[in-house]
Amino acid sequence: MNAWLHDTGILALGMLVGALNTLGGGGSSILYPVLIFMGFSPHQAVGTARPAFLTQGLFGAVAYARRGRILWPFALWMGLAALAGAFIGAAVGLALPAGTFKKVIAVVVALVSLSVLLPKPASEEGNQPDLSLSLNLLLFFFLGMYSGFIQTGLGFLILIVLAGLNRLDIHTSNGIKAVVIMLAGIPSLLMYAAGGYVLWRPSLILAAGTAAGAYLTGYFSVRWPVRTVKGIISAMAVLMAVRLWFWS
Repeated sequence: MNAWLHDTGILALGMLVGALNTLGGGGSSILYPVLIFMGFSPHQAVGTARPAFLTQGLFGAVAYARRGRILWPFALWMGLAALAGAFIGAAVGLALPAGTFKKVIAVVVALVSLSVLLPKPASEEGNQPDLSLSLNLLLFFFLGMYSGFIQTGLGFLILIVLAGLNRLDIHTSNGIKAVVIMLAGIPSLLMYAAGGYVLWRPSLILAAGTAAGAYLTGYFSVRWPVRTVKGIISAMAVLMAVRLWFWS
């Protein structure tokens, strides 16, 4: 593929993912399959996407911190627990053969895409977690393992724990989520980069596109109902997951 067309495709993909995530969540479910269809190996697809996830978490954390919506030091402890787990998850992902990893990605993408249709966890506008610190640390350690392994749908799972189980209000939950995604993304990025699976040029273009898509979508009020957007995301991702399973 022509280098200019390839870079343009990566930028457009990043903008689409950022836009869909801003509209209703789940945009990352289409990211890995499309990268693999574009010629990336499964490990390269996961590794190359890591800077975009890390950037999203960083800018999200800064934005929520400026608005005083991050619960310190709880957010930091959960982020560090997820960071520790991410080392294990990334190691497992890197150890899997490419063919097996591709099929795991297909299954996870399909499941996460369907979960996008579920309602968001209920919130009772609390400002302190309901669960004990030790139980939360354990839960976020496992969430970090999942983050290091594949990442897709991580934000949804974090909200289940924060807004659902801990009954924190949604703004505080999103602030903590941003910190967790940022910190959990560090070991994953380092390990995939050390393995040579982060292709930096497309990775940086993807990160720029994701940021641009999220900003533009947030700036211009898109009037589609969120439920409709979620349905489109799920349908697209499930179809790509099925195609990815049989892709050789």
